[in-house]
Amino acid sequence: MIIQFSDVMIKISAAGEVLSSLLESDNDCVLFLHNTKDEETARQIMTKGFQFEEQLTYSTDQINPTDSIEINYFFVERKEYGRYTVIIEIDKELYKKYNHLIEESDFHFEELLTVTMPVLSDNDEYIYTLSHHYIKGYLDNFTGIFIENSDFNPAYEPPVYMENYERHRGRDER
Repeated sequence: MIIQFSDVMIKISAAGEVLSSLLESDNDCVLFLHNTKDEETARQIMTKGFQFEEQLTYSTDQINPTDSIEINYFFVERKEYGRYTVIIEIDKELYKKYNHLIEESDFHFEELLTVTMPVLSDNDEYIYTLSHHYIKGYLDNFTGIFIENSDFNPAYEPPVYMENYERHRGRDER
């Protein structure tokens, strides 16, 4: 049993090193990580976008791309959530722009950066979809293999974001 735990810790440490090397040049982005148990789910997120309930940080961890200790901590804390780590990156300037727009409002960032109309979940919480363009790819934490998203573009800004803003602003003015 101690040997198995040791093997798991070695795999986690190696995955953390691989992830650190993938993220070391991404200082111009806000980064989030999400673990999932099966590769098909990771592939779906990469091609169709990331669906999440209420707020992005409820199902992801925001991390500093240059802090290898924080990255390794993520792996230790989230290993039960799955073998595959999905990397989500949003350009810092884009992130700041939309957070600035909502400073004086009662809605949140995720309501603007959804590419689909929100739907209510069984828990009466809204489900939003973050564009697949923000998915850098996913890492298999056991093998260290990284699958890159060919559509990755952290500065992606479709017109629907401003449409979402105008719709919510109109709601606030009523």
